[in-house]
Amino acid sequence: MTASDPAGQVFAQLALLGEAVSGMSGVAVFVWDDDRNYVAVNDAACALTGYTREQLLGMHVGDSSPERAEPHFTKARLNDVLRGSHEVETPDGPLEVEWITCRTTIAGLPYFVSVVWPLDTAQ
Repeated sequence: MTASDPAGQVFAQLALLGEAVSGMSGVAVFVWDDDRNYVAVNDAACALTGYTREQLLGMHVGDSSPERAEPHFTKARLNDVLRGSHEVETPDGPLEVEWITCRTTIAGLPYFVSVVWPLDTAQ
């Protein structure tokens, strides 16, 4: 990759960002669609929730949250960036989390990215 190779730079940046998110420790990342389907999660999402990747990918946004994460879900659909906190139910019991959700596009299609961390370690 050289400065005269803009396509190579774009692909390198995508790879670096993808690996950075995948390798994040203690910060869960969930990618989901407008139908609430999780389409990708990092290892920290599995560690935070206590669910395997396969289990999470079979779930919908809000499945482990009171009122299916309302009104947060509706607000996320109306805003480019939304921050909040709420309780999620894990196999080990309830966990209070903070999060930020942003709109994004992947392959030209609309998606959301939620970055989530335990409330007690957010300081």
